[in-house]
Amino acid sequence: MIRINKRGYDAFGVEPDDDVYETGQRSTTALELRDFGEEANSRLPKWGTERGSDKGVEVAATYVMSNTNPSVLGDNTHTGVFIDGDDPVLWDPAGNYTHREMGSGRALYGSEFSPEDYLRFQLTDGPDVTVRKFNTTPEQEAEIKKRIDDIGGGGFLTCTKNVTEAISGIGPFGEVEETWWPAKLDNQLRSLDKHVGEANDVQGLRHLLAKKNRLGASK
Repeated sequence: MIRINKRGYDAFGVEPDDDVYETGQRSTTALELRDFGEEANSRLPKWGTERGSDKGVEVAATYVMSNTNPSVLGDNTHTGVFIDGDDPVLWDPAGNYTHREMGSGRALYGSEFSPEDYLRFQLTDGPDVTVRKFNTTPEQEAEIKKRIDDIGGGGFLTCTKNVTEAISGIGPFGEVEETWWPAKLDNQLRSLDKHVGEANDVQGLRHLLAKKNRLGASK
């Protein structure tokens, strides 16, 4: 067996003249060497796991809802946005979604809101509703929330304009241009190809919400 002593000391704890490993009989088998190597590897730090270099850094997410069902304005019914994570918020500017805790700014904070319920409400207009998910950092989400507070509830037909003002230039929304039309905004978001998932029904949205979000991970 190979016996490895503490580096810089011999078997009796005496510091030798030179830095060597003391060895005994060299009858070690290949199997024993393999076992020794596996044990040594198991003691090495898990750099890839600890740093998340392969899978990205876990983050929350921002979701943009585009209701493009037919209306008097064409395929442009409504746009909303919500953020999950430790400090969630749902914003329905110039919208009709109601909740007992929703203020005049059309924003709902904390655990009171249900993304699934919000999607169900939009689907009452028809099936043409798309929720796109974007990985965002806490800093990016804080900036979006600040803009939401600054903009407030908005006026008539300003839902999409307000949403673009809230997200444009931030993280994955860096190239989003201002528009008043839900269909145009959704086309922008799809073309930019920065979203990490999408849903068109409640079951699909539940899947997106349950999936862990990692910044820097592949789609």
